[in-house]
Amino acid sequence: MRFIFMSEGETAPGHTYEHRYRELVDEVLLAEEVGFDAFGTSEQHVAVGTATTSAPEVLYPYLMALTNRIRFVHLVTLLPTRINHALRVAERLATEDILSNGRVELGVGRGNTTLALRAFEVSPAENKAQQIEGLEVIRRALHNDVFSFVGEHYKIPPRSLVPKGIQTPYPPIYMATGSPESVRSAAELGVGAIVGGFYLGFEFLENMLRIYDEALEGATHTYPVQAQKLVAVGGGMHCAETREEAVSWARHLTETVALSTDAYQRLSKLSSDYQYMGAVEHLNFSDERYMLEDSSGFIVGDPDDCVAQVQRFADLGVDALVMRIDGLPHKELMKSIELFGKYVIPKFKNPRAVVRSPEEILNDIRAARPAHYAELEAFTGAASRAAVVNSSTK
Repeated sequence: MRFIFMSEGETAPGHTYEHRYRELVDEVLLAEEVGFDAFGTSEQHVAVGTATTSAPEVLYPYLMALTNRIRFVHLVTLLPTRINHALRVAERLATEDILSNGRVELGVGRGNTTLALRAFEVSPAENKAQQIEGLEVIRRALHNDVFSFVGEHYKIPPRSLVPKGIQTPYPPIYMATGSPESVRSAAELGVGAIVGGFYLGFEFLENMLRIYDEALEGATHTYPVQAQKLVAVGGGMHCAETREEAVSWARHLTETVALSTDAYQRLSKLSSDYQYMGAVEHLNFSDERYMLEDSSGFIVGDPDDCVAQVQRFADLGVDALVMRIDGLPHKELMKSIELFGKYVIPKFKNPRAVVRSPEEILNDIRAARPAHYAELEAFTGAASRAAVVNSSTK
């Protein structure tokens, strides 16, 4: 399993965007140091109170120059034509691929806030088709030396993408999916799926992952398959020294959840393509036990709690966890990143390297003794019988 640190640079009232961005840089550097596989942020425009990351394509190259190992995932780049022309996305991605030495990945989506869609005059009834066409343009541009496209939203004559990137066949691509229909579409296209963010529970999540696997197996693909199941823990991950401390801080994250899900309900009324988002209307966001334990939207607790909660996702066959680590004071975020990196990630990356307590080791030694003595006795008996046989033949 891969672990992806996700932040949207949430900036508290009274703070400044300048200082929050400098904090975010420090958080990414620490995440690389303690073992996170990747960093990602969403593309959010004119957001209120939850996100400041309107230009990830500017932020990432700066971070790429400061890091060596950690990868960068666009979570997600918006593909309505009025926000991003798909050919520009392909050009930027190839450029980032070069600058990062092959450490960039692309997630695509169509937007999930009325604030952004209305600001860019995007029709909620048209952006789904624009996303699908845009994704096809991107893949053709990255995969074919000379490509062209004719569709409802794009009409591109034969051209060749400049520059060409590093990764083969091209950087990993994912699609944001919130409904059974969209996760099936991602699988049929042969791209990864980013699932989650709706707090509908592990049963819903398991069903979405099952649909992806079944559709992937039954589809015929034009491009190289990049099958990955990414699960977004959108409410937040907070790892603290004690469970009580972690839960206390996590309560502050519910305000962000309430704000973001309110946008979901508004969108669900604007277009049938967004109708599925209305399911959050029936959730009780004040039910702390459900939200923190069963919604699949949070990982909260001390390191042992976090290990147990990550294991729940691992048991579902998740390939990567996208964990939002944001919305709290910088000091607390740094502590959470460090604790998770030191004590949780190794349990899934290299469990044999995790130092166990002397009591655990001694208990295993005691438990292994009967089998050892039985083997020893059998060996000794066999040796004695062999000696008797040898003496009788002399």
